[in-house]
Amino acid sequence: MYTQEQPQLQPPQPPGAAPATTTAYPVYYGQPMPPAAVPPIPPRGKSTGFWVGVTTAIAIGAVAALLVGFFIGRGSRLSNDSVQSKITQQAQSDQISEQQALDAQRTTLSRNQSRAVAAARKSSYSQGRQAGFTAGRQEGFSQGQSQGYTQGQASGTAQGQVEGFSQGLNQGACFANNVFCSGG
Repeated sequence: MYTQEQPQLQPPQPPGAAPATTTAYPVYYGQPMPPAAVPPIPPRGKSTGFWVGVTTAIAIGAVAALLVGFFIGRGSRLSNDSVQSKITQQAQSDQISEQQALDAQRTTLSRNQSRAVAAARKSSYSQGRQAGFTAGRQEGFSQGQSQGYTQGQASGTAQGQVEGFSQGLNQGACFANNVFCSGG
């Protein structure tokens, strides 16, 4: 698309007026530019045959470049056997590193489990021993007190009966027979 400048037109003159040679333009417009020359014939574009030829040449060039690149690049590409062997090597390497990681993890987990079991065993033994000692002491105290009370009751009762019986015989005889009790 072309842009053409058009010559500036003079404002219409009233009939009988003298032609104005100087026109006062507002300051913001600036001085007028001289009229541009109008080309007699607009420029013509390229024909359809030209564009078909250029497009065909570009397409053939692109295809040729791709073919040349393909055949030149064949020597630098790996063969299928080479690619397969590299994939196999990488898979074996991955399996070895995975197995090593799992072995290391198993060792670490086993060691941590042994430590946790030992700590739990020690803590449980200590807590059980303390609880058993406290419970045994309390039970022993309760049983000892109960047995002592029962034995004391039985022993005291028996001893009281024997002493009471002896005193009763002595005093009863003294009441009955004053002779025996007073000196005799």
